[in-house]
Order: sequence, then structure tokens, then C-alpha cells
Amino acid sequence: MHVVLLNARRRRIASALALVAVLGALPACGQNLGKSNFARTTVAVEAGSGGDVPSGDINDPAVTPAVMRTIDPCPLVGKEALSSLGTPEDPRPSSTSFGSCRTRVTDAGGKQLSVGVEIGASTYVSSQGVTVTTVEGLPQVERKSKDGKSCDVGIMTLRKPERGVGISVTYDGGDPCAAARAVAAKAVKSLHSSPAKYPSSPGTLTAVDPCTAADPAVLGEVVPHGATMLTSFHSCDWTPGSNPRISIGFRTGLPPEERDGTKKVEIDGVAVYQKVGSGSSAECKIEWQHKAWVDEDVEIVGVIYKNYDEKKDEAASCEKAAKVAKSVLSKLPKP
Repeated sequence: MHVVLLNARRRRIASALALVAVLGALPACGQNLGKSNFARTTVAVEAGSGGDVPSGDINDPAVTPAVMRTIDPCPLVGKEALSSLGTPEDPRPSSTSFGSCRTRVTDAGGKQLSVGVEIGASTYVSSQGVTVTTVEGLPQVERKSKDGKSCDVGIMTLRKPERGVGISVTYDGGDPCAAARAVAAKAVKSLHSSPAKYPSSPGTLTAVDPCTAADPAVLGEVVPHGATMLTSFHSCDWTPGSNPRISIGFRTGLPPEERDGTKKVEIDGVAVYQKVGSGSSAECKIEWQHKAWVDEDVEIVGVIYKNYDEKKDEAASCEKAAKVAKSVLSKLPKP
């Protein structure tokens, strides 16, 4: 199933499905399809386990970061998972992320739902309060848009930082929160049983912890007094606070090349591509191809150095990024 889904991605679509970092207050999203002026559709919402929302650390072995980064997101929004919502299309994997996938569903009245999933999304619960429930022992965070046409439901799998599985639904013809909860409930059941995973091919980045991808001594030399901070299951920052910052991330995409100000250089015999930021402060991004992925896509490693307290200086900032990139190159598994 994994290969079929990935081979369907000839259409280049960049999916940005992250839940917002700060979630606003909202009422519970009850089903209210009676106001629609088309054939009525009932969204079957699978009940969660209920009970008190857990407030401590999440110690569920089925959803640790090590497990979550290997899961193929597309089956979570596949035809079988979304059949209760209507007639789903084949899911389309993101062309830029290991953890994202999206699709569309046509309900019984002919109205369309856009459904997306992101593994590693932020599930931050703001102090203002949101709709928070529990599903099979995991906190569920819900936010509905002001216009009522879209809804984000996040299943928290990690407490510090708050990360998990984000389900995003846009549904102009019905209740997007009811649909998102239904998809989330099936996703949690899948995570707790036998979720589809990416093939464990030699050297793949899907199984690599980005927070251990560079030597801490090298990171500390470039950015003193820093600490790791997971930003998704495939990306990690090293920073003493908010600035300066080293970001290390893994993604999929077309092979890097010289264009739009990107320069090809070499680090330890490996072709890498560096580019300075567009602003006035110090920033340099270095990327390189790690191994083949699917079709023309490849697995890509990215290292970014950023410091808003330093003025733009390509040589200085790219030297710091290159020092970290060299460390990452030496530690990554060989394809």
C-alpha cells in the first residue's frame, strides 16, 4: 500500500498542515448538518475512551517519537479510514515532508471535504483554553476556525514539547469538527494497533532522531550554552533560548541545485548547497541529498544557522552552518 500511495505523487503539492502554535478558545464542535441545503450526510464519530484528560507525561510506547517518525501518514487519511465521510480520493503524500499527507472526500450531498494529516504537528494548549478531551488515553485538542468552515484536531503523543498527530478538515457543507474527530479517532486506533510504516531501507532518514544528528560539542562551539528542542519528529533546534539557533531537519523533495542564490560547495567531498537569508541578520542554510526516495524525489538534510543579533555576513554565518553540517555528515547512517 505504501508504494502505491507514494507513486501517486506525480502532482507536486507542498502540504503545510501544522496546527497553530497557540490555540484559541472555542466551543465544542457539535454536529449540525441540519442547516445544509443539500442531501444530508451523517458523519459517524467514533467515541474515545473518555475519562479525565491526562496531565502528566505521556508514556504510551505505541506513540513515542522513535515510533512516530517511522509511520507513513497517508493510510491515516486513506480510503478505508475516510469511508464513513463519503467517497474519498487517493491520498497525496507531501512533496516536502515525511509526516504529511492530504486528500479530498465527496459527501453524500456532493459537497467536498479537504482532509489532511501531519505527524509531528504542534498540539500546544494555550492558557486561554481550548476544547480538550481524551481518546484512548491520549489528550485531544480541538480548534474550530472563526468562520466555522475548518477544524483542527490534534492528538497529543508527546507532552514536552507538545507534539502529536494533527488532523485538519475544511468542510463548507457540514461540521468540520465532527469529521476531524472521526478521522482522529480512527487514527488513534491505528496507532495503537498496527499502523503502516515506511520501509526500513538502509540509511533512511525516516528513522533518525534529528536531535542526535550532530555532535553536541560542535553544536556548543557554534552556539554556546544551547540545548536541543524537538520541533517535529524530523526536525530539531539547538539554542540557548530563541537566538542564536541551529536547526537540523530531514525532508523529501527534488534534489537541491544551484538556483535562486543557492551556491554549490563541498564538505568532506560531498556536494552541498548553501544560501544566505534574505533579511539583514545572519542566516545561512545548507542542504544536501542523502539518498533516493521515490521517483525523482530524494531524502534531504538541512542545517540552518540563524542569529538576529548578528549582521548579515555570508562567509561568517555559512562557516558556522558548515561546521555543524560536517558533524551531521559524519554521524548520519550511510545509504
